[in-house]
Amino acid sequence: MMKRVIILLVMCFPFSGFSNPIKGKVFGMENNQKVVLPGAGVSWAGTSVGTMADENGVFTIKPNKTSHLLVFSFVGFSTDTVKWNGEQEVNVVLDKNLELDEVTVVQKNKGTYISQINPIYTQHINGAELQKAACCNLSESFMTNPSVDVSYNDAITGAKQIKLLGLDGTYSQLQTENFPNLRGLATNYGLTYIPGPWLESIQVSKGAASVVNGYESITGQINANFKKPDAVELFHFNLFGSAEGKTEVNSNFSVKLSEKTSTAFFVHGENFQNRIDHNMDGFLDEPLMKQIHLFNQWKYTSGTGFMFHAGAHYLNEDRVGGQTDFRKNMQRNVSNPYGVNVSNERFEGYVKAGYDLSLRHSLALISNFTYHEMDSYYGLNGYSGNEYTLYGNLVHTFSIDKLNVHTLNSGVSLIVDQADEILNQSSINTDEVVPGVFSEYTYKPSLKFTLMAGLRADFHNTMGTFITPRFHVKYAPGERLNLRASAGKGYRTPRILAENSFLLANSRSLSFVEDEILEEAWNYGASINQEIHFAERPFHIGLEYYRTDFINQLVVDRESSDSQILLTSLDGKSFANSYQLELRYEVLPRLDVTAAYRVTDVKQTINHQLVRKPLSGKYKGLITVNYTDRLKKWMFDYNAQFNGEGRLPVVAGSPVNSPTEFPSFVVMNAQVTKYFRYWNLYAGAENLLDYTQDHPVIGADNPFGTTFDATRIWGPVMGRKFYAGIRITLNHKSK
Repeated sequence: MMKRVIILLVMCFPFSGFSNPIKGKVFGMENNQKVVLPGAGVSWAGTSVGTMADENGVFTIKPNKTSHLLVFSFVGFSTDTVKWNGEQEVNVVLDKNLELDEVTVVQKNKGTYISQINPIYTQHINGAELQKAACCNLSESFMTNPSVDVSYNDAITGAKQIKLLGLDGTYSQLQTENFPNLRGLATNYGLTYIPGPWLESIQVSKGAASVVNGYESITGQINANFKKPDAVELFHFNLFGSAEGKTEVNSNFSVKLSEKTSTAFFVHGENFQNRIDHNMDGFLDEPLMKQIHLFNQWKYTSGTGFMFHAGAHYLNEDRVGGQTDFRKNMQRNVSNPYGVNVSNERFEGYVKAGYDLSLRHSLALISNFTYHEMDSYYGLNGYSGNEYTLYGNLVHTFSIDKLNVHTLNSGVSLIVDQADEILNQSSINTDEVVPGVFSEYTYKPSLKFTLMAGLRADFHNTMGTFITPRFHVKYAPGERLNLRASAGKGYRTPRILAENSFLLANSRSLSFVEDEILEEAWNYGASINQEIHFAERPFHIGLEYYRTDFINQLVVDRESSDSQILLTSLDGKSFANSYQLELRYEVLPRLDVTAAYRVTDVKQTINHQLVRKPLSGKYKGLITVNYTDRLKKWMFDYNAQFNGEGRLPVVAGSPVNSPTEFPSFVVMNAQVTKYFRYWNLYAGAENLLDYTQDHPVIGADNPFGTTFDATRIWGPVMGRKFYAGIRITLNHKSK
């Protein structure tokens, strides 16, 4: 039946489209100038039919009835695939791919860049940027990023959180391979569940995201893409070790079973068992940890418009923290040392499929299933849970005209989330079913202007129906000047206990009246990005402003009670303003410098007063320096983070002289890498100044007393850390 449909669709195409040859020209971007690429390869995907461009970059190729995807390639430039929509002329521009060989390199691959095409403000972080730091997991992938902050949730478990536009990472939709992930029970530790060496790239978008991806994004979206089975990398091995005894092993290899089918296998192991207490407070500075990941991907590309991509991922993790004398086999009582143990087991499977129904219609399906089981205790508090999550998204793309001036993305989605959580003797059950429909219209009359407007409706089984409108516009009045503006709404049903379980590492109990809250907020933003040439080198200037206004929000109130931490709905105003300036310039050949400064104003109504949100810094400055020698034998990286002061939570009944502010502080990191043909050695240090927060564990001398609190974290809890490692990479041989 499907074959008959395809034949019928093919017969409906204009006959002239298959009889007249296709002509075009292949360009490349070099030093921000468009140059022709003589001898560039042009071929039909999935076939052996191809040609080469002449000395002027001009090519001619006959249409192919079995494929309508043209592949363009040229040594030193990224390969690009273009869908042929029946045009008689196809012109393409390839991006430079400069880190090819240690002898032929004359320029560096820019590890991060702002998309010039996407109407949504999106920063791309590629493999070159990820290797500028140890990058052992996703949380450490943002050390050189001015937009994303990473900090610890508490001083015991090693749980980390990110912040975007001044707000917690729960308001940024975290995705892997373009589907929502690491929610619920995985919230506090999910950033450590994605090994850095497995990553191909990361996309960070700010403000309201596309309605195609759901309703949860409020401040932005972070999408992590894994290395693909059909990519050029055949084998990769990374061995990491720190001076304090932490070791990690990462490896992946791919097998191309045919021109159309490939598979890849990934493994990650992590171990740290040294009991270290540099500040002599009787608590481990870093939790003991064992972690293992297994991951397998499959990919099939037909060459005629059908793609299938699937993967399965298994994780097992065990964390032990607390007092240095604590052991897992001890009974949990006040006579023994205080201890924390968190065990996680997680299985995940996903499927992505795409099919071009015709020259102007295509379908895409993304679906994943996750099972997560957690068992933990914090001193005398026991917390456990299990969770099943199912996600599906079906998208139909319709190019209203051949030139893609008008495009419509429409579809349906489904989220099913079932979880059972137990805190001591109390049980909380979550049964969430959310079907949704959406449509997004894009108007692009020229390369200078893009307008995207989307609307979705979701039907929550307990919260009812909610509507999500989002709007984006991009205007480029000059070749290197981009103006963007966005506005949109977002919703969340926070998992109150799962997302705040780290708060159990204190003496106060958690109190929440409602098991389920619907968070609702508007986000507005605008940005200007300009690139000019100064001394024959590009100089990038970025300026942006975003505001988030909450209609309803889950408020973590640490201040109204000295015996409880209150988790309640917002009663008043809550907002966040974020202003950022970013400068990037190649000061000298191969010496790149980035300087950024961000001011955040985050306020929330707590105990009927609008106050600055506690444990949130007023500003952040960042300087990164990267230098690579002419032959790419050596690479040197340095970054300094200037973190502003902020407000501490003032607990009711505290002494009058209790501190109300935390100070500003600086964190510096550095790394040097020595490159060989197929491998490289790297060594570095994190927190070079050895700055740590004073007394990260309050009441450490009496952890079962009423003043114990390990969750008032505003700065580093780990001191200076030295590390070294080796990376080995082999690529598939070109045919």
